Amino acid sequence: MGWRGGLVVFLSVPITFAWTLLSYYILDYTLNRITLFALVFVTGIVVDDSIIIAENMHRHFKMKRLPFKQAALYAINEVGNPTILATFTVIASVLPMAFVSGLMGPYMAPMPIGASIAMILSLFVALTITPYLGFIFLREKDKKGAKKKKEHKQLEETFIYKIYNKFESPLIEKPKVRWVFLGGTFFVLFATMGLFFNNSVAVKMLPFDNKNEFQVVIDMPEGTTLERTAVVAKEISQYLAQQPEG
Repeated sequence: MGWRGGLVVFLSVPITFAWTLLSYYILDYTLNRITLFALVFVTGIVVDDSIIIAENMHRHFKMKRLPFKQAALYAINEVGNPTILATFTVIASVLPMAFVSGLMGPYMAPMPIGASIAMILSLFVALTITPYLGFIFLREKDKKGAKKKKEHKQLEETFIYKIYNKFESPLIEKPKVRWVFLGGTFFVLFATMGLFFNNSVAVKMLPFDNKNEFQVVIDMPEGTTLERTAVVAKEISQYLAQQPEG
């Protein structure tokens, strides 16, 4: 789309992050590794909504079938619902982390909450500010007497289209191929989910380090004092320290 379209998308990022930081201030979140990681995590996602809106506006402005204002409104209505659905799909995949219980709950909550807020604000920016910026920057005046030059090759002649058409056409035109593909996709999905239940994949909140580690559970009789439990724990640690490695 050129530098104009890039400028429209570029301006949407600091606006979204500025409002996200304001929401951090309102929620009494400090700037730490977790909250900053949430911003880093959504950096590549918050631009998607603005890219979709700006690209469709650019397409309708190039077609010149409607006046610029009507073309902008039509372009937004055309991709508005898919954009909203895509945004809330990402939020649905991140927000459940905010309900983690135990000691990790308050530690992890700012990340999904901050990321979800940033996504909602990016959607708001894409549906309000981005169309305004696109209406200003993406309009091009017709040059009198100038011949229209072809800016791109025909879609059917591009290499990407040929590859995409080769693999996508059978899925659209042949129901058997389509259902086999969908069945294989769901089979792989449920097979990977089953790996967690048969312990084929290790699940851990934090990554493994290079140290050998094991867990010792001390189950003392009910009513045992804390001092007695500490003595037993010390004796166990001394015993384990005397054992040879491996």
